[in-house]
Amino acid sequence: MEDYIRETSRVLKDNLKKTENILSGLIDELAKEQFEKIMIVASGSSYNAAICAEDFMQSYFGKKIEIKTPFSFFHYEVIDSSYAYLFVSQSGSSTNIIDALKKCKTAGRKTIAIVGNKKCTMGKIADRVFEYGVGEEKVGYVTKGMSTLTLFFMMFAMECSKKRVFGKALLKDIDKLCEEDKRELDIAVENYYKVYEYAQQFCDDNKKSLLSMKHVFFLSCGANRGTIREAALKVAEMVHVQTNEYEVEEFLHGPDLQLTPEYTLFFVDAGGETSKRIKEIFEASKEVTDHTYCLSEGNMSLEHTKEKISPIYFTAFFQYLAYYVAKELNIMTEHPLFSQFEDKVFCKTEDYVEDMPF
Repeated sequence: MEDYIRETSRVLKDNLKKTENILSGLIDELAKEQFEKIMIVASGSSYNAAICAEDFMQSYFGKKIEIKTPFSFFHYEVIDSSYAYLFVSQSGSSTNIIDALKKCKTAGRKTIAIVGNKKCTMGKIADRVFEYGVGEEKVGYVTKGMSTLTLFFMMFAMECSKKRVFGKALLKDIDKLCEEDKRELDIAVENYYKVYEYAQQFCDDNKKSLLSMKHVFFLSCGANRGTIREAALKVAEMVHVQTNEYEVEEFLHGPDLQLTPEYTLFFVDAGGETSKRIKEIFEASKEVTDHTYCLSEGNMSLEHTKEKISPIYFTAFFQYLAYYVAKELNIMTEHPLFSQFEDKVFCKTEDYVEDMPF
């Protein structure tokens, strides 16, 4: 798993250089019809990647982008011809996304799948299937796949806007803005590796505290809502402790009342107008627990980017953190009773396989 984290920065760099290559087929497909809006259907880390990129995409698309889980889509969505539906899954083997795609197909709509590998189950069902540039990742606790997908969504927004896929460009000087954001994305992928290196030292320095985590809160706002969602998911699935994520101000409206010295808190501060409030709440949390930490570009010696781009590198910290703690605690399996639970509810197709993280 660490190998995948380590190589992510390089893959992100390569994908930025191959933007047109990776996206041309999808852009051409979408340009064939006059769609007004886009809906991304995804779950787990793929859903979190979309949330990480949401503010970036909104800056190019306005209100033309929506993100839904496959379960909600399957049970509640009314198929609308004005939408381009993108069904996204790294493995392409999650039964919920396959059910959602089949619903769309049954309604007579052309189905578009975005996957890690075209040969997956979903790739065999969709009308059109596109790879998003992750390459190989066999560990089920995905890291490289989540980060490359976040970048893919950002590149997708820029390319669609430049080529006016959804009609007239929302913004003036769109080409100039794309060039500016492309430069910042170059910085972001460099920052990713720096955050990974910082995380290694941080984990060694705080080993005793991290190996004692029981209840963990992840707190941020804006674009990094996706970062803390992924953080909560990674730590929960790998370390097997209770995790929660909240917008930082919402944390003060009830969840904070349970704090004790046993709790661990992680704040993500991307700078900007929310930074002052994040720091206030972080400093206040020290009155209750010593296990409270605030990540910022400053304390990691990173080059600044726009907040809407920062999830690309802030997620690297939590990817490594989850890996480190699980490895040090030698968490290789679930509770003995979990197999009985798993036997009764399936969420992957029979051909799905994965490697252990260490």
